[in-house]
Amino acid sequence: MFFTLVFGCLELARFMYVRQALDQSAYEAARMGIATGARIGDVRDQANLMLTAYGVTASEVTVSPNQITEDTETVTVQIVCDFSANSWVLPRFALPGILESRVTLDHENQAYLVPENVEQDESLSENDEPLDV
Repeated sequence: MFFTLVFGCLELARFMYVRQALDQSAYEAARMGIATGARIGDVRDQANLMLTAYGVTASEVTVSPNQITEDTETVTVQIVCDFSANSWVLPRFALPGILESRVTLDHENQAYLVPENVEQDESLSENDEPLDV
């Protein structure tokens, strides 16, 4: 009974670790994707680099949109992973399920766009800071 409890606690800790690794990897990759001049390949590479560093295997990284341009409004990174492939116990005893993490961030160019309903005046042109509306 004691060993079952210990291994159950270890498995739960691993589950939370893998979940956090997916969240952090998706966030770091999305941050790379919103930078000016970012490319889809760089975003995928960043996600895979982070996942490898965390020791997460059997994962699939999806980036949306398919191409990042100056007109891109948001970048979404989704990572899907089979937890049983990342478990420390035998797969038949592992917590079943697919883990998924999705992060969507506004592209950096969106911070400097002026909405259509806001009138331009001299105070806006003197300020180099992003518009917060």
